[in-house]
Amino acid sequence: MGDKEKLSYRPGMVLQGVYKSYGPRFGFLITDEEHEDVYIADRDHLNAVNNDIVEVRIKKGETGRHNTEGEVLRIIERAENTFVCTYEMTSFGGKAIPIDEKIDMVIEIPRGEELEAVTGARVIVEVTRWPGARANAEGKVTELIGYKGDKGIDIDIIIAQHRLPHVFSKALMAEADALSKEMKQEKGVEDFRSLPIVTIDGPDAKDLDDAVYCVKKENGHYQLGVHIADVSRYVRKGSLIDDEAYRRGTSVYLADRVIPMLPFQLSNDLCSLNHDEDRYAMSCIMDVAPDGKVAAEKITPSMVRVARRCNYPEINQAFETGVASDDLKPYLPMLRNLKACADILRKNRENRGALEFDFPEYKVILDEEGTPLRIEKRNRGDAEKMIEDAMIAANETVARFLEATGHTSVYRIHDHPDGNKLLSLKKMMAIFGMAEKLPKEPEPKDMQRLMESMKGKESEAVVQVMTLRSLPQACYSTENKGHFGIASTCYTHFTSPIRRYPDLMVHRLIRQALRNRLNKSQLKKQTEFLLRAVEHCSETEQNAVETERDTTDLKMTEYMIPFVGEPFDAHITGLTRFGIFVGLDNGVEGLVHIDSMDDDEYVYQEDTMTVKGLRGGKKYTMGMPVRVTLVKADKEKRELDFIMGEIRSPLNLEKRVRKGSRPKSSTKKKAKKGKRKKK
Repeated sequence: MGDKEKLSYRPGMVLQGVYKSYGPRFGFLITDEEHEDVYIADRDHLNAVNNDIVEVRIKKGETGRHNTEGEVLRIIERAENTFVCTYEMTSFGGKAIPIDEKIDMVIEIPRGEELEAVTGARVIVEVTRWPGARANAEGKVTELIGYKGDKGIDIDIIIAQHRLPHVFSKALMAEADALSKEMKQEKGVEDFRSLPIVTIDGPDAKDLDDAVYCVKKENGHYQLGVHIADVSRYVRKGSLIDDEAYRRGTSVYLADRVIPMLPFQLSNDLCSLNHDEDRYAMSCIMDVAPDGKVAAEKITPSMVRVARRCNYPEINQAFETGVASDDLKPYLPMLRNLKACADILRKNRENRGALEFDFPEYKVILDEEGTPLRIEKRNRGDAEKMIEDAMIAANETVARFLEATGHTSVYRIHDHPDGNKLLSLKKMMAIFGMAEKLPKEPEPKDMQRLMESMKGKESEAVVQVMTLRSLPQACYSTENKGHFGIASTCYTHFTSPIRRYPDLMVHRLIRQALRNRLNKSQLKKQTEFLLRAVEHCSETEQNAVETERDTTDLKMTEYMIPFVGEPFDAHITGLTRFGIFVGLDNGVEGLVHIDSMDDDEYVYQEDTMTVKGLRGGKKYTMGMPVRVTLVKADKEKRELDFIMGEIRSPLNLEKRVRKGSRPKSSTKKKAKKGKRKKK
């Protein structure tokens, strides 16, 4: 429905949906895209907790601020029964208060159920009795996370809130220790150990799951070899390692640590393509024509021996300046072949309409205690691009190979633009007076032309953000729907089996296709598993992304604490009825609350996507440069509050801080969500 008015429900109707809490005061019932969300007052939420599935009766229509109001009749299904809380000792035992403000309840902890926690402890609590009309909830402490001041406790809490499994069992570790370390040539395993294959990663990478080699043929084509760690050789179905890898779904890369999908015996040793060590791999050898068309020469289990471990900075330096260490120089001719091949592949993708979002990425650098030292901008040079190009080519080649088998496979899909969000994008284009037009159902080429038309203009970044927000998130599926973002008709994830379970499944499917040993009954059972697995892996990936985002926001907020009271140059990244989101040059984002803008009475005008002063007529628009002052940095809430302009007087600063009040909503995350991309 986009910007069209949403439908309201009739009084007396009973319906089901998801309850979204906004703290102790109110919540909303979320049903579908066509209908308006139903307002639930505190007195009517029964004992529903955020994300519970509930049954609601519509009480009445127009209620002033909210068109539709309802009351919760019953809880159909609880979203969770464990919560991260702060524990406090009491005369009867103890009580636990959930850290998440959306979880509005007090959980009483009887004596003996506190796991020796004392006041101030951060704990995980399992609810054993939900709250009633006049009674608090009751529960028991299942895990003591730690205490304020403990090293890494802030990120430990986020890990617990997202319910990420992060400890391998002793039995699993014993299983990993028992894996054979013997490497020997076998029948059906190609031997590529004589080739000068290299890995190219970040300087601090430990799990090296891809290696490359490229040579130019006499006919002008390139032979591109992408060699991926053969995790499927070691992680067998039904093993403890496999069960845990499936449960995790992905490795999670946080500000101060990595939560691996596989134990270190595999991720850092047996499966890691370490320099000068024999390793089993799954190799995809491709022929790349001068026009960028790729044909599979061979997809096969293999043995490799990495001749040199390279890193992005040194390769970029060699390409840009010609300066290289003596031990890198022998590999430069091959690396230049790889770069030339990658340029051809990238040009081919551009010609078919692939979208290139040029968003800067930032990393918070921490000291040994986890304290932020600085925020570094990640530069993406030729080395990073050519590895990405090689991996995309391999992913497409493997996807086509598996699709040709006719059996159910795993695909990485990215659907066409969302209809509702597309309307918002078109509206923004009209407001900006853009000549470029989008058809009702745009193809990648259409979106590509839109972004190219804005290159070099002030609103380029805004158009990129709005374009990205119009696209759904990429996910895994057994149905090949193509990948809109890279304009691919057939795509999968093959290149990172150490850290992604879907890639491990794809490796197993390759091995199976090469052997062709499953009967109809086995294929049916496998299809049933894959249908469940792609949905599960999409969910674990999204949870990992949200966890990574939360830890980055936490450390960015912590980094900004010493700068409270200081002015910054910024640009507007989002506009809402309650305020203006601004971004600094270091990647930090925060909110200027509309109540703190006291030089006029400002209102959000949805039709023009502006915040405008009613008396003076001053307008704030997306992408507009502004000067702001940081007035608050709340590490626990991971929120930064700014005011417009510069405030030099500490007294005036204190007054402006008290005036503005950030609403308890998820709008900040929604505004930032579009800035991340995943292929």
